[in-house]
Amino acid sequence: METIRNTEMDSNSDCSVFTNQAISLAMAYVAMQQWRNLYDPDLGLQRGTIFAELDKPFIGEEAVQQ
Repeated sequence: METIRNTEMDSNSDCSVFTNQAISLAMAYVAMQQWRNLYDPDLGLQRGTIFAELDKPFIGEEAVQQ
């Protein structure tokens, strides 16, 4: 896990770290995926996943009503 430690350089910058302890940059959670409703390999490559349940395309501005 990546950590950031406070140094003299940090305390002199505008983005100072507020602790002397190691802190985590991020935490991730990935749920266990069931092997069901699978796309065929060609479609999975196009969609970015072989799991139909995880296929959540980014729709951008289409979701914003004008």
